Amino acid sequence: MAKMNVQIEKDANEVKYISILRKNTNKSISEIKELINNNDFILSYDLLETDELLEMRKIISLLLEAGANVQIYEDNREVSIEFLDNLIESYLDTERYLEEVDEQMFNED
Repeated sequence: MAKMNVQIEKDANEVKYISILRKNTNKSISEIKELINNNDFILSYDLLETDELLEMRKIISLLLEAGANVQIYEDNREVSIEFLDNLIESYLDTERYLEEVDEQMFNED
């Protein structure tokens, strides 16, 4: 299964990032610290799940506001925040289109 992953660069504001991640994930403080220290992916979401990507985007925004240096990966390929935004928007556009098609098909009957 394809994943979107996030790394956070370790710096002096680590406590802020841990607080944000603790509030928005089910990870423990020690798990978050270990992931940051080992430069591992701190977040990992299903690439094909719009709701998961929206949740990921929200957490990334909070981290960026706190001054975190965040790297986003599509599997192991680094991508930009704009890539993530465009991906989410294309999924939402597709969902809207499919809803319109469903409505048109329903109204034809």
